[in-house]
Amino acid sequence: MDLDVNWLAVLAGTAAHQALGALWYGVAFRDTWLRAMGKTPEEIQSEGPGAEMAFGAVASLLSVLALAVLLTFGEDPTVADGVAAGALAGVGFVAASTFMNGMYEQKPPVLSALFGAYYTVGLAAAGAILGAWR
Repeated sequence: MDLDVNWLAVLAGTAAHQALGALWYGVAFRDTWLRAMGKTPEEIQSEGPGAEMAFGAVASLLSVLALAVLLTFGEDPTVADGVAAGALAGVGFVAASTFMNGMYEQKPPVLSALFGAYYTVGLAAAGAILGAWR
């Protein structure tokens, strides 16, 4: 098995995934997310980014790296292959488990929807980068 991973593409995919998260939760769905969390912008600002941001970056790196490894199993993956693999992983693994855990933890479904959609779009974007940068 040849696991020839392009580390620069993995880092670029991770950066894209993290940038999408900043836009997703900081701009596009900020108010929806805050309401679902029961927090105010002031509470979030006073808490600061802290360890959550660092852990999120590591988690994104591991997710994008796993996607890169999966893409090595095929013959010369394309951008479309990367997008499809990322979207499938996002929906099939991340969103499905997020909704399941959210139900058990009795969290508002909108939190699961926001996270599952963010991760699916983020992995699809990272997959596009991985597929393009072979």
